[in-house]
Amino acid sequence: MTAPLLAPRVARLGLGDEPSLAALLAGDEVAHLFLIGFLSSHPIDRAWWYGVLEGSRVRAAVLVLPDRLAVPCAPDPDDASVLGAHIASRHRPCLVVGPRAASDHLFERWSPGRGPRRIHDQRLYRLESIEDRPDPAGFRLAVWDDRAVVATQSAAMEREDLGTDRLGEPDAHDQIVQDRIQGGRTWVIEREDRIVFQVNVGTTHAVGCQIGGTWVPPEHRGHGLATAGIAATCRRLLTTHRRVTLHVNEVNHAAVRVYEKVGFVRDAAFRLLIP
Repeated sequence: MTAPLLAPRVARLGLGDEPSLAALLAGDEVAHLFLIGFLSSHPIDRAWWYGVLEGSRVRAAVLVLPDRLAVPCAPDPDDASVLGAHIASRHRPCLVVGPRAASDHLFERWSPGRGPRRIHDQRLYRLESIEDRPDPAGFRLAVWDDRAVVATQSAAMEREDLGTDRLGEPDAHDQIVQDRIQGGRTWVIEREDRIVFQVNVGTTHAVGCQIGGTWVPPEHRGHGLATAGIAATCRRLLTTHRRVTLHVNEVNHAAVRVYEKVGFVRDAAFRLLIP
């Protein structure tokens, strides 16, 4: 006799769900690198993971960092809708980023009747090998004394790229910048006592790492600094990681040209939604 099918249910995930969640994310380890890295470095029962479960199998999930970020993994976008409805009474809508269909469905049910204030079509890019070349002059890890300049330029990057201004939350913004510098996760190019390029290393895991926050001050653009700095950073990262990934707004053609010149190739279509 065939066992009856169990109706899917939605619940906050706990320790017993971790193997199934890890298996779900491994189905596309490039697209879900951030979630894989987060799960490996933060206890599942101390974070806000929600899942659509079929029996004991997690078939879709979303990680919510309250008031900051939500990242879905939902191969079936209808499951993302279910997750959005579930978290609507538990968390205020915040920035959503992830594969396009899943992100759209999640946000629509999370914030019904109120569309996002900003929508950015992004593209995930990946890099798995790079030609060996010397570092550009002035390329180095950021140091503690760089923190004020790096924080100011990081805020300028977010205003230009996303239309948001983290300088409105100076303490939190500065703390993030300082933590990255102390952790050896910010690389810069310095020329004539000016930081003319910076980039951050975010998620790191055995399956890969992710970079972001690329910035060259407007007066220093057009001289190949971004291409040289990204390439030098990736050469270091690829000595210990299988791949490097990043997200870029598809309308930022200058940035796309830089990344493709370094050797990054197009991968999944992403969406970033700002309430």
